[in-house]
Amino acid sequence: MASEAAPSGTLTLYTCHIDRGGPPIHPCRRAHEALEASGHSYETIVFDRNRPFGLFTKGRRPELKRMSGQEKLPVLRLPDGTTVNGSSAIVRWARSNAPARAAQDA
Repeated sequence: MASEAAPSGTLTLYTCHIDRGGPPIHPCRRAHEALEASGHSYETIVFDRNRPFGLFTKGRRPELKRMSGQEKLPVLRLPDGTTVNGSSAIVRWARSNAPARAAQDA
């Protein structure tokens, strides 16, 4: 896995090996599309290419569990170090924290 630490002020999306590929319902692809559609700048880290499948990963992603409290992808790491876990939560977060929306509210 690449470094866990995200540069200050940067959103980091941790995905599986499918990343932006796969069918439209794939969780990692949905997370990418939501962040992009909402206008977020972020970096992507494909988490642990040596474990390509999300099935049977319990106990096999200790770094991800330490960071997010669970072992499933995708995970969005916010600049303050907190995480948003799972594609549905990332989609909601991306929409409600869109940069354009934040500028309008200011």
